[in-house]
Amino acid sequence: MHHIDSPSPFDSRPAALLLASAHRRRGTLARMRVIVATFLTWGIFVMWPPFASAQMIDLASPDPVAVRLAELREDIRDERRDAGIALVTGGLLSVVGGGLVAALGNADPFWLSFGAGSAGWGAINALLSLSLFDLGGGSAAQIEEDRALRGEALARIRERVIRAQHDSATLFAFNLGLDVFYVATGALLYFLADQIDGAEEQALLRGYAAAQIGQGAFLFAFDLAEWIGAASRADRLAELPIPR
Repeated sequence: MHHIDSPSPFDSRPAALLLASAHRRRGTLARMRVIVATFLTWGIFVMWPPFASAQMIDLASPDPVAVRLAELREDIRDERRDAGIALVTGGLLSVVGGGLVAALGNADPFWLSFGAGSAGWGAINALLSLSLFDLGGGSAAQIEEDRALRGEALARIRERVIRAQHDSATLFAFNLGLDVFYVATGALLYFLADQIDGAEEQALLRGYAAAQIGQGAFLFAFDLAEWIGAASRADRLAELPIPR
């Protein structure tokens, strides 16, 4: 006689199926919680004003570093213009004054040579002053164009401008050495004038030597001021934060 086993109330298969289903439901709920939490976190950072202001960049307005850099570059341009005005003024005064001295004192070899020498040095200084002016307006236009820069491009411009000021300081320091040379050689020529023959020739050499000493002293004061100014401008630029 065959017996057919009836399902036992303690059969474990239905329980295992229920357990697996429960695990699946918990896994689905966990994934949903992660997704919801992610969206909530994103919404807080993007939409909540304190985080939004820190995380979002307003591309419609210039970078504050770019604005400050442009202001400093405009100051540099203005300071160079002022230096150019000082140099061209000194040069033209030397040309006019030297010409008058030479014309009025042409009977005296000393004053004739002094006036002509001063006028010659003044003309050279006036011509050199042109390099300090933004004659074509290219510098001003470039400054305005660079206001829109950001990130690496802005950082490169910052470094370039700082390097340019260091180069200017180096150039003016070199010029200071030349100015000392002008004064020293002028003094040497003045005292060596006694070694040449002829009173007129001696007076001519002394007159030119005196003009060279005066012009060298003027250039020394000018280059010293510009050397200090260029170094100061480089320091001001270096205080700007490096754009990221």
